[in-house]
Amino acid sequence: MERNADDMFGATGDQGSAGGTNSYGTSGAGMAGGETPAGGFSSGSSPSDAAGQMSGQTGRAEQAKEKVQDKLGQVKDKARDLQASLADRLDAGADKLRQRNQSATLAGATSTGGSAGIISEERVHNVQDSVARGMSKSADWLRNGDMKADIEKQVRENPGRTLLIALGVGYVLGKAFRNNR
Repeated sequence: MERNADDMFGATGDQGSAGGTNSYGTSGAGMAGGETPAGGFSSGSSPSDAAGQMSGQTGRAEQAKEKVQDKLGQVKDKARDLQASLADRLDAGADKLRQRNQSATLAGATSTGGSAGIISEERVHNVQDSVARGMSKSADWLRNGDMKADIEKQVRENPGRTLLIALGVGYVLGKAFRNNR
């Protein structure tokens, strides 16, 4: 670097001239000899190039948003299918319990047993009937209920019980998946 008459480094031209090397912010030749716009450095792209880059980025963002929405729609469809499938299985299980209960009642009517056997069979029938009704109600809730609102209400009203249920379900699912390996 050279020193000029005013003890400034790097300035080889006249300080006041437009073509000097220290003319940043004014029009004229810069250090590399290129034209700099009035008011500062040039980034090498025009405003129309920047607008094109922005519209390209916006287009990519829109495409990404559409892909995410498509995937979300697919997940929602799968969830609805699983919900309907679970409701159907609950109804089928409730029907099997009811049929088992009826066939056991018919078999119990033809056999001659003691009063203790009749009382225990009656309890079994009551439990099976109660479970079958619960399964049917659950299936109806899965088909017709607002699951999100119901779950939010349950969590707000009974957070401890909900946490215990979630832990239990997680444990059972973990065991089921671990045993399948």
